[in-house]
Amino acid sequence: MSYIDLQATLQDWPYEPEKISVRKILGTDETVRIQMRVELGILQMESEGRPDGLKPHGCDTLLAFHKKRLTKHQERNGTILGFGLTRQECHALRVEASLFYRRYIALFVLEEFANVLRDTLHSLEIFDLCHEYGIDPEDRVALEEFRPYVLMMNARALAYQALEENHPASALAHVNRGILSIRAHFDRTGHVETGKGSEEIKILRSLAAELRAKVPADSVVVARKALRAAIEQERFEEAARLRDELKNLDPRKRRSA
Repeated sequence: MSYIDLQATLQDWPYEPEKISVRKILGTDETVRIQMRVELGILQMESEGRPDGLKPHGCDTLLAFHKKRLTKHQERNGTILGFGLTRQECHALRVEASLFYRRYIALFVLEEFANVLRDTLHSLEIFDLCHEYGIDPEDRVALEEFRPYVLMMNARALAYQALEENHPASALAHVNRGILSIRAHFDRTGHVETGKGSEEIKILRSLAAELRAKVPADSVVVARKALRAAIEQERFEEAARLRDELKNLDPRKRRSA
């Protein structure tokens, strides 16, 4: 087995402590991969599937494997009762969540917001699975302290996607919905006071202020017309989103965010 000295590569791509340095490369197998420069070297990740390229139990991700287990358990028993995740299984899921965290941070820097959304949703599903089915009480709450951060990144990804499509009002709706989700988390976990000083909420509020300046003056009229059309055509999911937009565009209600 031969080994490659990375010194020349590291010198060509110096580490900058105040900056998240990320790039995409084409591997020798013609696969696109993501690299992140870290203090002691270069972190390389797959752009699809698990960031480390592994296929646990033959599945794309460990989350997918346990969701299959849950489905089979429910089909076999007619109920989800009795399904549980051991300490080892919850630990392995937390490791997978940390891998996805590294990748969605890199993807955010690369402005690949659709993939940031994909990876944050994956992480939130892991959080939900462990919270619902962890056998040990500690495993059920171990990831909850990180939920506000993932909710924030998810909201930012949705907002920037909407901006790319030139929908600032939709972007504002996504941000305000993210703020509400984070507040609900702190309320649900009994940390209302912590939530008042939440850095995640501060970041989203700052983004909301920027977005309000981008919203056209006639957006309320346009959103109301679109809402009526969505209801008439029974596009109820779109109608719900437009109702959120109208709430966010109402000057009397903006202070609630």
